[in-house]
Amino acid sequence: MVLRIVHIFAFLVVSLGACFSQALSDFKVEKISSKVKEFQLDSINLSSPLDYYLSRAWVRLSGKGKYWNTISTSKFYGENWSDEIVDDEFRTYVLNEQIDYIVTYRDSVGCIVTHTDGEDLVMLNNCWLENGRWVNGGQGMADDMNEAQDMLIERLPMALYNLPRIDVINNVPGDVTPFVDFLSGVTTSPETFVLDMLASHKLVINGEYHRRKVSWDMLKRLIDHPAFPDIVGCVFMELPSHHQPLMDKFFDSETLDTNIIIKIFQDEQLNGWWDRGEYEFICKLWEVNRTLPEHKKLRVVLADYQVPYSTIANRDEAREAEDRNSHMADIVVNTITQSEDSRNNLFLVGCAHAYKSNQSGFASAAHGKDGALTAGAQIAERLGDNNVFTVFQHVLPGDNRGRNKSAIRGGVFDLAFEQNGNRPVGFKLANSPFGNEPFDGIYEIKYNTATGNYADNFDGYLFLAPLENEPKAIPLTEIFTDEFVAEMQRRAKALGIENLRSMWFGRSSTELTKEYIIDALMQEL
Repeated sequence: MVLRIVHIFAFLVVSLGACFSQALSDFKVEKISSKVKEFQLDSINLSSPLDYYLSRAWVRLSGKGKYWNTISTSKFYGENWSDEIVDDEFRTYVLNEQIDYIVTYRDSVGCIVTHTDGEDLVMLNNCWLENGRWVNGGQGMADDMNEAQDMLIERLPMALYNLPRIDVINNVPGDVTPFVDFLSGVTTSPETFVLDMLASHKLVINGEYHRRKVSWDMLKRLIDHPAFPDIVGCVFMELPSHHQPLMDKFFDSETLDTNIIIKIFQDEQLNGWWDRGEYEFICKLWEVNRTLPEHKKLRVVLADYQVPYSTIANRDEAREAEDRNSHMADIVVNTITQSEDSRNNLFLVGCAHAYKSNQSGFASAAHGKDGALTAGAQIAERLGDNNVFTVFQHVLPGDNRGRNKSAIRGGVFDLAFEQNGNRPVGFKLANSPFGNEPFDGIYEIKYNTATGNYADNFDGYLFLAPLENEPKAIPLTEIFTDEFVAEMQRRAKALGIENLRSMWFGRSSTELTKEYIIDALMQEL
């Protein structure tokens, strides 16, 4: 094995104050400067950061997806690792990776810094000690070694801070009895619970996982309740705010013009928004409004920040100019505080924009900026926490891309609801066994120490239906007209992402047809 010389981050301590220099002394750097092919690769060994990385290389060269669970953190156990084809080109690529440095912090978390000749990026291969083994913690990247240095100084201490959270999440309750006993005293249906909270709070935020039929069915029952227009005057929705004039036109129309909603949905994302439940909810709200006198009519306010994709001409125009969470919070707070309507308000939004814990939102920042607090946290801070009631719906959670799925609290919540007869219920989380459990309902914050428990993030909990036989949501295929397919192709060309197959339903944008898209979505059911 190549001789390794240990350096104590001497290049980082230059010109730093004493306190920061002391903090940096917790870092260690091992300069490797060797290619993967200079080491023996024949088995899995997780006894050190370097051994982990060599094991990772061996797994990649084996092509066997099953080994990734063996070498990875338990955070990734929900990932479905598929086998890979290992050809000569791929093998040469892996073997010629250059291992530059191994950086560790307090001998507990680390990063293997690598690069490949001919590529500009520096790869940051994260690892940490978990149950006595150095395990795969995923990858990051930097433009150069200077940026890599800055990222590691910031991120490795945070990784160590969050490391105990893995054990917290993995420590699943062994006894379901306290949860079942609590549920035995809960008799309120989800829609009645939400209506009660609307009656006693200026704003209720319903945090959802998108495109769930059972969720929109519940909300349609809610707005159909005779008391709803007496209690609620405004419904905020996570749709592009720049289309507010279109939404006003829709509700002012004497006839149900669904083409207006289709047009709004086509501009919600680069490839459109095919949530049939949300579409039906808006149409139902229009129908409810037609039966109401003028002073009881409901207003729909679009709160989301989205790039106006239908008008962009280049990549620069597609850069996010605002933080989505802050944009939504501003619209909600300003609308409520400036309204002369004394009725309360309902905000329908993804749960990742609704949690109240004191940490940044994710995948919502303005271009080149750090993320702000979630819309829910910002609104609660500005309107008063007691005036804002946030709700989380029971679901099989995963990450924002639909991966890393695992049952809430290892399935204990599901078992409790099952033993309660799977009755749909809604309840407050404070001072409940459910609220006291560490929050694991959103993967991106699940393993953050700052996340805390369920009651730290949401005020209420809804159980709508057992997950094992939850009805599938039929996609709103009506948005995929020939004209919209041509528009998606224009957007792809303007941004230079014609070959981003993950965006274009598994094809290049030039190959898209409405028939192909509809078939691809229907096959996911």
